[in-house]
Amino acid sequence: MKSQSQTEAASPVTFTRLRRLVLEILVQAAGPVKAYDLLEKLRDRSQRLTPSTVYRILDYLENHGLIHRVDALNAYLACTGQPHSHHPLIVVCSGCQKTREINDQDLYQSIFRKLEALGLTLTSGSIEIKGVCDRCAQEA
Repeated sequence: MKSQSQTEAASPVTFTRLRRLVLEILVQAAGPVKAYDLLEKLRDRSQRLTPSTVYRILDYLENHGLIHRVDALNAYLACTGQPHSHHPLIVVCSGCQKTREINDQDLYQSIFRKLEALGLTLTSGSIEIKGVCDRCAQEA
């Protein structure tokens, strides 16, 4: 039996006005955006929005491979690769919280195989790595 996310990922993306707005905000953002910040930006354009509506939109876009959830920041980031063609490695600076998406399928598969060899199953489509960017390292 397929889960809802598997079914959504296999179906074509349907853009409602709000889905398109959320994706546009994330694409134009300088970095990850928290759901409540999205809600505030959307309320300027649409009156009757609730947090659950924003989270449903984010879930939909994530299930279709258009955005990534950055767990370390509890925020969302537009996908810079091709939807569903990769599993990203997301690097988060613990200083400034700037993020970068690394699209390296070989590296991802190597990590995935190592986890399997250790008897672990990856529970998310992306892998997050915390580090410190050059700028934050120089300021420290």
